[in-house]
Amino acid sequence: MIRFLKWGLLVVVVVVFCALGAFLYFIPPFFTTAPEDFGKQVAAAAPAVDGISDPAERAMAARGRYIVMTTGCIGCHATNGPQGPDLTKYLAGGGIKAHAPTATYVSRNLTPDKETGLARRSDDEVKRVLRSGLFPDGHVVAGTSMPWPAFSNWSEEDLHAVLVYLRHVPAIRHQTPEPVFTNGIATPGAIEEDHAWRDYGTSEAKPLR
Repeated sequence: MIRFLKWGLLVVVVVVFCALGAFLYFIPPFFTTAPEDFGKQVAAAAPAVDGISDPAERAMAARGRYIVMTTGCIGCHATNGPQGPDLTKYLAGGGIKAHAPTATYVSRNLTPDKETGLARRSDDEVKRVLRSGLFPDGHVVAGTSMPWPAFSNWSEEDLHAVLVYLRHVPAIRHQTPEPVFTNGIATPGAIEEDHAWRDYGTSEAKPLR
């Protein structure tokens, strides 16, 4: 009887594995589009620099555009709409809320809007944040909330190129909340907790004409 049960169990296991293998073999692929095609919309969304008249500045901005695109800045600094990131409002922020042990951050508006974007900051202030995570108010953002430790390896020319490009992208008026300095971690032991897929800005994102 015991031998019969053992053989029966072995047959069941073999049948299950064969069925699983057949299922995995015959189901259609999850992705039928080449991986490069998934990034085409995001790449196309990055504003071009053709309108910059000065050749040297245009070349520098083009270098900055390349760095911004390959670094994936839009991954955090997007503005989410009903169907996901609204790529027409490039780098207007509000797409990520990051809870860290020392503060809760919402991704900033990186467009050159004078009221809600980078136009409020000097070149040195922006570069300092990219190099060391040091904000104008004196606090240092955690490297898990903003990957400035990776940016700190950029050359001075690359930092300048990124800044030149950000000064030339279309301005979007979109207010994002200031950091809240308190422990935002709800899960004990977590380094950071992210929330996305909504607009965490405090105003509607509006392109400036």
